[in-house]
Amino acid sequence: MLELLMIFGLVVFVLYWQASMRAKELAVRAASQESQRCEVQLLDQTVHQLKISLSRDQHKQWRVWREYQFEYTDDGETRFRGRVTLLGAQVLRIAMETFNPVIH
Repeated sequence: MLELLMIFGLVVFVLYWQASMRAKELAVRAASQESQRCEVQLLDQTVHQLKISLSRDQHKQWRVWREYQFEYTDDGETRFRGRVTLLGAQVLRIAMETFNPVIH
């Protein structure tokens, strides 16, 4: 019985890890495309996760909500921050400090 629980736990962990890697790749791609569109340079070619939670999509289905942060520059010296928000495999929002800041 213990072996089955350990195998189940391992399978759940691997599936979560794979989903997280796919989401991170999606966030990097979205940040890169937005940086190109705004004619700025994406720094470090990566994003890092800030938040994770569950939320419902427009069809009332539960999805994983993730928020990632990235850095970019427009002059090669000054660093600015941007954020990518995902709901499942859908990009909900990309906000950049100098272009489309989110006002709370």
